[in-house]
Amino acid sequence: MGSPRNRLLLLIFLLLLPGLACNMPRGTPTASEAELLYTAAAQTVSAQMTQVSQPPATAIVLTPAAATPTPTLPLPVTPTAPEISPTPTQLPPSPTPIPCDRIKFVKDITYPDNTEVEAGTTFVKTWRLQNDGSCTWTTAYALVFVGGDAMGAPAAIPLTNNVAPGQTVDISVTLTAPQDGGTYRGDFKLRNASNAIFGLGNANRPFWVQIKVPVATGLLLDFLATASSAEWTSGVGNAAGSPLTFNGADDDPNGVAKIVEGVKLETGATSGRVLLTFPKHDIDGWVSGIYPSYKVQKGDRLKGKLGFLRNPDNNCGEGDVLFQLNYHDGTTVRTLQQWNKTCNGKFLDIDIDLSGLKGQSVRFILTVRANGAYTDDWAIWNSLRVEH
Repeated sequence: MGSPRNRLLLLIFLLLLPGLACNMPRGTPTASEAELLYTAAAQTVSAQMTQVSQPPATAIVLTPAAATPTPTLPLPVTPTAPEISPTPTQLPPSPTPIPCDRIKFVKDITYPDNTEVEAGTTFVKTWRLQNDGSCTWTTAYALVFVGGDAMGAPAAIPLTNNVAPGQTVDISVTLTAPQDGGTYRGDFKLRNASNAIFGLGNANRPFWVQIKVPVATGLLLDFLATASSAEWTSGVGNAAGSPLTFNGADDDPNGVAKIVEGVKLETGATSGRVLLTFPKHDIDGWVSGIYPSYKVQKGDRLKGKLGFLRNPDNNCGEGDVLFQLNYHDGTTVRTLQQWNKTCNGKFLDIDIDLSGLKGQSVRFILTVRANGAYTDDWAIWNSLRVEH
């Protein structure tokens, strides 16, 4: 079959053919119209064949104008749910093992913290404790003192009964309050059958007793009231002395140590109770008394008056002595203070701060030494005392 282009050209030729026939010259005889028609058609076909045999002309391609793109509406975006990682399954924690020996403090049964206890008083401290461990406390367990102020506590006190885990027990210890005023604390723990010591919580805290001993005030040591408890001796110079009977006769040649009252003093006044000490009847004779032990507290002061009695004839006389106040610290006799005194109608007031001896237990020593002759050496200690 012919191409569409050939068919189109043939159709155009047939439409133009009548016009061409009318314009042809008529004087020259020509071939019939039918012959001409066939000849023209043959030439047209020949020309078309010739064109086909030649290389084709370059075709001009008309590019249609680009159509304006229709705006494209965005498709709705469906929100995407975030990916959720699966949560790992939590395993319950492993239970913490309960230690074998552990104590829980419940309460103080007696003497809660800072209870006042008088000096030297014996008291019983009791705690209520709970066995907070996993092992039974047997009678092989014991209460032990671990630090602070012992207050007479024994090193260990065995338990009297078994205490199973979770049970409570009251544990007691007998103590003695110190002699000095102040706050005192003693720490305690328990000891197991293997001699391992343990305490509260993580086995590193003690339970304790804490008391307050009131600071003594006023008169603490009365040298006149305790004179009979002293050890009295007399002698000469630096030689050792001999025992002297307390409250002996006034004319004892070995000397005198006694309490007298209502006697005439060198001041002219009549005395109350005073301690009379007369040295041994000899040149440089002396008399001395060593008192029982006394523990000195901070703030203690030793006070009193020193002087003479008047002679029976109411004269002051020729009294001349050395008053000595010494103390023994357990190893050595030491001089606290000393005074030379003559009978001059006036007392000598003394006031000594004993803070330097704080905490020491000492024995005070009263001594009177004749400065030469012993005549009229009726020496007295008036109102001698330690007070706070």
